[in-house]
Amino acid sequence: MTLRSTTLATDSVPRAALWGIGRDHVDGQPADFHISWEDWQRDTAWAESMLAYHGVGSGTAVLIIGGMPESPWFDPFETAVLRLGGHYSLGEIFSFEAFRAGMYATRLGVDVVFGINRAVAEGLGDELGTALAGVRRIFARPDAVPVLEAAGLTALTVSRIGPALAVSCTMGDGAHVNTEEWLVEANGDDLLLTTVGPRAHQMTKQHVGVTGHVTKDPCACGRLGARVYVSPDRGV
Repeated sequence: MTLRSTTLATDSVPRAALWGIGRDHVDGQPADFHISWEDWQRDTAWAESMLAYHGVGSGTAVLIIGGMPESPWFDPFETAVLRLGGHYSLGEIFSFEAFRAGMYATRLGVDVVFGINRAVAEGLGDELGTALAGVRRIFARPDAVPVLEAAGLTALTVSRIGPALAVSCTMGDGAHVNTEEWLVEANGDDLLLTTVGPRAHQMTKQHVGVTGHVTKDPCACGRLGARVYVSPDRGV
């Protein structure tokens, strides 16, 4: 038995109908959502377009900070980095693991950090500014942005909004979702999520436990659709 023979054998095994199952919250309660292989492929194509827009390409070193349960949101970006010819390292979302993110950022010539949260930013302590000083583009969870700014760093945002992911363009004025898959609206300060694509999991105006506001003004980057501003105290 060789790696080649094993790979060929697994190719003959029927593929499961679902890529995976994620868990988030709807109306304050834990809720699972299904992700088909087709969903994952479209999510990965969108991730690839967003990363390419931000300059990820051949040889780009990317540090992705996300917990294992966040694979439904971040796995498409991991795959997209590889498709673009870059390489990535993974950091965890806990403060006691912050040293790993700092080590990767300083030793591997990281060009892009994607997904840093407040726990990791604070876990780096006084080393935050120096650890990320050489990073060209930082995408932070909303709760981490004030911590990064206090350390003299500039960050764009990446936010989980239910099963969707919102990512800032270079304008830094709100964040974009894949408008072919999702519609984000506001009911007061609560963000509501509706499925508009042919996804395995459908939802309509669901409260996903994230607060903020939405603007439909055209973005200077040229992308269409609403832009989302997630509150630092109620975003992930």
